[in-house]
Amino acid sequence: MFKVLQIVMQLVLLSTFSSLSFADNLQTNTLTTDEAKWVLQQGGTLRLGVAYVPPHTMEKDESGRYRGVAMDFLHLLESRIGIHFEPVYFPSYSAVLQAAKNKQIDVVFAVSYTDERANYLSFTQPYTFLANKILVQKTSPRYDSLDQLSGKSVAVIRGTAMNAHLKNNYPDIQLVELKSSRDVVIALAAGNVDAGISVVASAWPHIKAEGISNIEVVGDTHFHYAVSFGSRKDWPILATVLEKGLLQITEAERDQIHRRWLYPDRTDGVSLDLVVRYASITGGIIALCMMLFGMYWIRRLRLEVKHREKVEQALRNSEQRFELAIRGTNDGIWDWDLLSDEIYLAPRVQEILSSYAISSDGLVHKGINHWIDRINASEQEKVQQAIDQHLAFKQPLDIEYRLKNDLNEWIWVRMRGQALWNERNEPIRFCGSIMDITQRKRAEDEVLRLAYFDNLTGIANRERFKISLQGAVNNLNSASQSFALFFIDLDRFKTINDTLGHRIGDQLLRHIAQKLRTLLPPSSVLGRLDGDEFAVLLEQPYDRSDLAALAQEILDAIATPLRIEGNDIHSSASIGISWNTAPSCQVDEVMEHADVALSEVKKTQRGRYCFHTQEMTERVAEANALAQDLEHAQANNELFLVFQPQVSLLTERVIGCEALLRWHHPTRGMVSPAQFIPVAEERGIIHEMGDWVLVQACKQAKRWLDEGVAFGQIGVNVSSLQLLDTGFVERVARVLEESAVPACYIELEITETVLMQDISLAEDAMRALNRLGITFSIDDFGTGYSSLRYLHRLPIERLKLAQEFVRDLSPDEEVAVISAALQLGRNLNIPVIAEGIETLDQFALLRGQGCDEGQGYLFAKPMLPADFKQFVQVSELKGVIPEASAAQLMVS
Repeated sequence: MFKVLQIVMQLVLLSTFSSLSFADNLQTNTLTTDEAKWVLQQGGTLRLGVAYVPPHTMEKDESGRYRGVAMDFLHLLESRIGIHFEPVYFPSYSAVLQAAKNKQIDVVFAVSYTDERANYLSFTQPYTFLANKILVQKTSPRYDSLDQLSGKSVAVIRGTAMNAHLKNNYPDIQLVELKSSRDVVIALAAGNVDAGISVVASAWPHIKAEGISNIEVVGDTHFHYAVSFGSRKDWPILATVLEKGLLQITEAERDQIHRRWLYPDRTDGVSLDLVVRYASITGGIIALCMMLFGMYWIRRLRLEVKHREKVEQALRNSEQRFELAIRGTNDGIWDWDLLSDEIYLAPRVQEILSSYAISSDGLVHKGINHWIDRINASEQEKVQQAIDQHLAFKQPLDIEYRLKNDLNEWIWVRMRGQALWNERNEPIRFCGSIMDITQRKRAEDEVLRLAYFDNLTGIANRERFKISLQGAVNNLNSASQSFALFFIDLDRFKTINDTLGHRIGDQLLRHIAQKLRTLLPPSSVLGRLDGDEFAVLLEQPYDRSDLAALAQEILDAIATPLRIEGNDIHSSASIGISWNTAPSCQVDEVMEHADVALSEVKKTQRGRYCFHTQEMTERVAEANALAQDLEHAQANNELFLVFQPQVSLLTERVIGCEALLRWHHPTRGMVSPAQFIPVAEERGIIHEMGDWVLVQACKQAKRWLDEGVAFGQIGVNVSSLQLLDTGFVERVARVLEESAVPACYIELEITETVLMQDISLAEDAMRALNRLGITFSIDDFGTGYSSLRYLHRLPIERLKLAQEFVRDLSPDEEVAVISAALQLGRNLNIPVIAEGIETLDQFALLRGQGCDEGQGYLFAKPMLPADFKQFVQVSELKGVIPEASAAQLMVS
């Protein structure tokens, strides 16, 4: 009973001490009074949901604490804001998220943002970024990008965002969906797939554990995870507390965590089995010596000589085995006698130092200055301090540093040691080992380069650049330190690649990267985000004029002519600038602003720079909203067709009509086709929308035929994306068959731009459709660059004279142009129809010039099917010219 009371009292005292320590911590951090009070109300402890997900939870240390990227950040948060995170371990990551939904935990150790998770979680700023890399066997072909994996079998983890990204955007890749990173690397090592995709830090522990040596990283997927801490949605104050804690973590601490867990260790280290084996041998030898020593006392002088010979042989064997054991570990032994200040260096240490003459007995030096002088100047103090700390406070000595060997080369070594103290607690001897870890360090540097630097240019890649950008955002949010972000995009770089080849394009990219390096200030960060797009981060204080001057200097440098392999290269660039001076910004928001500014330049006039403004973002948001509404417009029955009559200028009777698409938005009202047609082409829904227009036009033609309406032909506008699509001919044939409309009643209107894009493909499609009975007209004729040879060669039935030539027409203006177009039509035996006829003067002048047909507001505006039917019936009796206008025409 007394023992139980004793334990209870210890727990009470421990709880009281923890509360006092927690209250002290609150006084030194940056939490507000309300936030500190809220934390105290929670008892200073929060429930932390944890699952084994490399590299976030990699191991459990001797004290029972989980270790990894996320856990090390959380341990720092405990010291910064005085909160203790009590781990609650779950068998799977999905179980962690389910517990968060049920409010069984307060914090999720690692989570990426999704709309579904945002319903029950709040998210901090990302504390790390994980890049998905392309892995292959070392003897396999290299795949630098996802585009090169088309038709290949690729192992990927089932249910991940990477898996969904590949399914949605790369359907030609043959996905082999597996359970974990371990399954991915095993399948790749066995040759069951052509490639694998995984986060390097997740895959590497399994590669090492399975003893796999035939796998390497060769390419980047440009798809990455931004990892944050998730907290309960109903506790918004908790998200604020966590965010403040993260802002107190320094860049050095962040870098140390990333190096510890995200850069895989490629060395095999000391084999535990080998150590145990030689320890067993040594123990056996000692036992044998003890046995022989006992026999010595039993047999006394009679066996003394024989026993001594055996002992000496055993000692020689022991020395040989000990030497072999030491050499097997690749370590060099050193022994420092602190009383005489003499240091013994074994032969292996001399080998590590690349000494010219290696003594088989080792070397002895006086003092340690000769060793300290070899160490890199920037690390001498660190090494000396580690030695002093061990001798004074018995702290473990295990340190890595650079030193110069006898060949005057820098090598990396790992030094470990243990001192011996006398009864007065004074160190009297200090022994240890030196291991050459240069190859391991080079391997780590190579992993770092592959993960965070661009293979082509050697500058930071997207992941490394975003880490630097995150640091700039943190500095702005915590210390109001402004920064600027440049997005630099090369103009018409694809043309250089297509005409001169990718080798020339790669050399141009390397040249521009080097030019930017020399041009930018040393404090800036330069990165290559993708293809021909570079980014520059400027963290020093700049005003707008300084940034503008630097941007112009960059544009001028890139525009300087260059000669590569006998080719004169003239390049230019466009720059979007995000200048950030106000706190409370995020990485994605900053990058989006620079991208919006860059898009604004490319839309208006390339070869310039542009600062981001809020109006640009609002325009983009408005365009995105319009695009989203347009994607649902057809399903919501918001689209409809109107028909504008086309008439003969000689008979003044209806000879056809043009089907025009209209959109009536429930809140925006009527949306102009000039607004939504480009959006449809950009979003890739022009095919679906164009097919809908064709179907509706054919259905309407069938109704008018059944009703006996003499509508002539219906003209349907077709974009270049539709006509050049490989399945367009088959879709038109199917629509004609399903609607039971003869093809001669349908005319497809194309622009001259279509012919300029791919004349061969366009001709094949037009001839195939013409064989079905479809006719064609050239819309907006005279505004493009049509070749007369193509006009004569292609199955074109009509030329539609652009309304720009008609709108401002007067007897003294534009007559020569119109006369030439009409004469061209007569020479090619192709009728010409004039668009945009709005006045009687235009009508009279065009008819006088011999124009065959016309279309415009003078005759009728675009109208609904019922109104068009009535217009046809009335025009058969009274003509297409209004009575008042007809009388005026007769008088004139």
